[in-house]
Amino acid sequence: MKIFSSKGQVLVVLLSVLLLSGCGTVSKARKNQSMDIRLREYAHEVRWGALEALPTYLAPEMIDAQPPVADDPRNVRVTEYEVLRPPVPGEDENQILQTVKIDYLFRDRQVVRSIVDQQKWEYHPDSNDWVRINPIPVFK
Repeated sequence: MKIFSSKGQVLVVLLSVLLLSGCGTVSKARKNQSMDIRLREYAHEVRWGALEALPTYLAPEMIDAQPPVADDPRNVRVTEYEVLRPPVPGEDENQILQTVKIDYLFRDRQVVRSIVDQQKWEYHPDSNDWVRINPIPVFK
């Protein structure tokens, strides 16, 4: 007894391919959404002066090697966080690069300084999370 005609088999194969490719699209959208959220959270921490929290965005093996972000983080006031180059693909499909300019001042000196931060981020599919894989610049 024949269940599917050859046209039916072709239709089943086409539907399977479409469903599988759709899963890849959903996975990529989820990855991009996770990246967008992570970059916005990081920018929020910088903008609002939570500099002590920045090392938590690093890959776990990098946290101990990260120097303090500032001698006295409470003395640093960020005045601007500007994305100079939005996220672009890195060395592989699970890495992105983003360049931002951070203007800040020391509250006790009122001298404005700038840092150009070349951020490198990597996606971890098992946790659906992005971690920074290069050192965080020091506010001097």
